Amino acid sequence: MTVIGLTGNIGSGKTTVSRLLQVEKGCVCLDADIIGRVVAEPGGEAYGQLREAFGPAYFLPDGRLDRPKMAELVFHNSGQLVRLNNIIHPAVLAVLKRRIAAIAASDPAQNIVVEAALLIEADYLDILDELWLVWADDAVRLKRVMRRDACSAEQALARMNNQMPQAEKAKYARRILHNDSGIEELQHELEEIWQDFANKT
Repeated sequence: MTVIGLTGNIGSGKTTVSRLLQVEKGCVCLDADIIGRVVAEPGGEAYGQLREAFGPAYFLPDGRLDRPKMAELVFHNSGQLVRLNNIIHPAVLAVLKRRIAAIAASDPAQNIVVEAALLIEADYLDILDELWLVWADDAVRLKRVMRRDACSAEQALARMNNQMPQAEKAKYARRILHNDSGIEELQHELEEIWQDFANKT
């Protein structure tokens, strides 16, 4: 079993690569961003700490986290973002460890992909055997984000600039997939990388 960390900045196409690894290569894919939303729900691993840290003003009448209000808070306040991340990331990491252990126990040969935009920033590297980075040129990512989110160039750039630069992430990556030209080229590059990975594991 190998645990592959899959990351990429906004608009890079990491979710597309994750889907290809699941459908075409039989990997089990764990989406840390989805787990991050689940742990913040009532009954989730981070819920109690969130309520204690931010108070009822950031929760809806039914008890769920008021995500737009929280996003507005942390987008303009780096200290509050750190506070939020210090609650969410350890909870996500605990869930990931449990799920990886369960998969390893039931099928020791199963390859696992952990997908997250913040794998490096959230300090999840210790649970990974290797890290793969999906890379796309900034101009390509800008167009994708504007189209996907129906936002202006200024809004898209603000989101892009709020992340660790791709060149910095590349220092941690064992393998880099380039996703500038479309799905066929991406599949071809993934096949080459997968063959090299399979030959060495």
